[in-house]
Amino acid sequence: MGIGREGGRDGSARRPGGRDNSKHKGSIAELQFMLDAARRGFGVAKPFGDNERYDVVLDAARRLWRVQVKGGGAVHHNGFAVRTCWRTTGKHMPYTPEQIDFLAAVVEGRRLRGRRIWYVIPVRALGGRLHINLYPFGSRKGSEERFEKYREAWELLGEPGLR
Repeated sequence: MGIGREGGRDGSARRPGGRDNSKHKGSIAELQFMLDAARRGFGVAKPFGDNERYDVVLDAARRLWRVQVKGGGAVHHNGFAVRTCWRTTGKHMPYTPEQIDFLAAVVEGRRLRGRRIWYVIPVRALGGRLHINLYPFGSRKGSEERFEKYREAWELLGEPGLR
C-alpha cells in the first residue's frame, strides 16, 4: 500500500507532489535566505553537493561568510524551537566556528501573517547548544529572549560585496 497524492497513510492531506518533508522544507528555507540576502545586495553562492556544514556563502565587502540555514522548527510555547546541530551516526553535534560563521534561522507561520523573520546568529553565540528557542512574540521569562538581539541582524554580516 503506497502513499498517493491524495494524502498520507493516515488520511492526512499532503502538498501536491508529496514534498512535505524536512529536506524539502530546508531547501525552501535556503532559497528564501539566498533571495533575501541577494535583495540586500550580498553576493550569494551555493556549495556543490551536501558535503559542507554550511548551506550558503555570502559575499560581504571584506570577506566571505559561511552560513547554515535553518527553517523555524516546531512551535514551542510562545516561540519556535530550532535545531542548531548536525547529525552523525547516532549523535547530534553542535556547529563550531571551524565549520560555519553564522546560523540563519527563519520563523514564519500563521501568527506572522505571511511574514518571515530572520535571525542572523554568530556561531559563537550558540555556545555549543544543540537547539535554541526563538520568541518573536516575547516570552514570559526574560532570560529566554537571549537570541532576540539577532532578529533581522543582517548588519552583523557587514556591507554587501562590491559589484
